Amino acid sequence: MKVMLVDDEPLALQFLESQLHSIGDFTIVGAYDSTRGLTKKIIEKQPELLFLDIKIGAVNGVELASTIQEVKPDLPIVFVTGFHEYAVQAFELNALDYIVKPIQKDRLIKTIQRLRQDEINENTSEAPIQIMCMPTLQFIQNNASIPVHWRTSKAKEIFCYLLHHAGKPVRKDILIDEFWGESELVKSTTQLYSTIYVIRKTLAASLPSLSLTSKDQCYQLHIGDTKIDAEVWENQLHQLPPLQQDSLPSYQAFLREYKGDYFATEGYEWAETKQRYLRESWYKTAAQTGKCLEELQMIEDALSLYLIMQAHFPYISHSYHRILHLYSALGECGEVMNQYERLKIMLAEEYGVNPDSDITEWYESWRMQHM
Repeated sequence: MKVMLVDDEPLALQFLESQLHSIGDFTIVGAYDSTRGLTKKIIEKQPELLFLDIKIGAVNGVELASTIQEVKPDLPIVFVTGFHEYAVQAFELNALDYIVKPIQKDRLIKTIQRLRQDEINENTSEAPIQIMCMPTLQFIQNNASIPVHWRTSKAKEIFCYLLHHAGKPVRKDILIDEFWGESELVKSTTQLYSTIYVIRKTLAASLPSLSLTSKDQCYQLHIGDTKIDAEVWENQLHQLPPLQQDSLPSYQAFLREYKGDYFATEGYEWAETKQRYLRESWYKTAAQTGKCLEELQMIEDALSLYLIMQAHFPYISHSYHRILHLYSALGECGEVMNQYERLKIMLAEEYGVNPDSDITEWYESWRMQHM
């Protein structure tokens, strides 16, 4: 393995190099006591691991690491320092590890083992993961759920927020404002860094195909080929052919793919706009499909769809109206009466009103003919 060392103490460089040689087969491609031209050297020598002092003269190693990650984001970085207070910032940058001087051989061995385990996770060929957000966050692989333990509810929610913006940079100040509000800035920044560290460790342990990077004061969640159910469903919505008899099966299958509202179980406020858009899109498409089924005299299929619409949207009277007409067409008098009573109760309890005059007149006319 090709390793590069950077520390402004020559004796520390020599000691680290000897420790590395004593525990494994490492090729030291560079050992530098200054940061001059370091980025260029990394590009030229292509190390597979970088040991970086967190304080090199007047240079802040954390800030330098951020710059290095911009040009070589996959380079594992291990911070070596005597300053404990930089630990949170180091892990915020997705450092592989953080070792406090003086370096102990056993501690160095654990760092190398962690690196090799990460490489195994990355190189293991696995079936693609599906991320489900409707109605709750789940990870599916080979038709089985992947157990993911979130250390805190905050870590889970911020992951979901980044997933909501997957593939796009999200500014750190927006995250702080969204999740910590009026908290003191230094404290909330530290809490954000700690939460990002937790998320990264969770991904490494359970979802190694996902990654979270930091650049230009932004975080970005990378999901690769992973599919998100809400995005897949929305893409299918935009690709539906014109609604006619031949395309009806496609519409019916599409409607069945809606498994529940976007992050409904979690109840995140920031997800409500998208949740409402997806719900309304489903209902609008279902109403159009139901109308087409009725026009084609596919009464039972239309009735089944309207009953599903009623279950998903119990406070919209449209489905009650259509169900009344379809039960009447099928000669189900008892169901007609039952649906009308349900409509009256729903409107009274939710809106404090009676059924509108059109449906009331239709129902009274129906009663006179059938009772």
